[in-house]
Amino acid sequence: MQLSLTQPSSWILLLLLVMNLFLWKNVASVPMCAMRNARCFTFFEDTFELAGSLSHNISGEVSELFTEFENHYAKVPRLKDKGLMRCHTSSLSIAENKEQAKHTHYEALLKSGHMILNAWESPLENLVRELSATENVPDTIISKATNIKTKINAVQKGVNSLMSSMLQNGDEEKNNPAWSRLPLLQPGNEDARIRSFYGMISCLDNDFKKVDIYLNVLKCYMLKIDNC
Repeated sequence: MQLSLTQPSSWILLLLLVMNLFLWKNVASVPMCAMRNARCFTFFEDTFELAGSLSHNISGEVSELFTEFENHYAKVPRLKDKGLMRCHTSSLSIAENKEQAKHTHYEALLKSGHMILNAWESPLENLVRELSATENVPDTIISKATNIKTKINAVQKGVNSLMSSMLQNGDEEKNNPAWSRLPLLQPGNEDARIRSFYGMISCLDNDFKKVDIYLNVLKCYMLKIDNC
């Protein structure tokens, strides 16, 4: 049965199931496979297949959220002021595009995706909470942000599991870039809060495009897919 990526509960459960099955067995000793498109997929390959497909789906949803937010708050003064935007992940030394990703070792690529996802764990949680607590934010924006957070958390669990299973230092201590939530807490300055939301969603959009590239390049590498 093929699951639709528009049904979050279904594919999240499937992703977590694949993760658990993968952790229970050593990659080299997994004898089972699932036939799909005349190919035998192991749990390991299925993990990359799922992660790549889901990350692409999420990246599109983040871009839709960013566009909707930008259109709704287009009249807020200095909304698009680049001088007010600085992504907390800008200090990370990572591939910036698909061409660079294709020339990056798979371990470094997986670590880069891992770093970005972990770096967004706290900011994304705060973004959803603060959006929900701010007056007059459309329900559609809050709903989309909440759904995106749930999906990203599932992909993060998958990437963390791959890190633990593939890399010897997969359980290395987190060293996430510093992030300050101060602009979100400024009382009585709604425009500043909206600009802060806008900057965060813009950064999330850029960063998850990178995660999508990394996971799909990794999928092509692990599954030996040509013309990716």
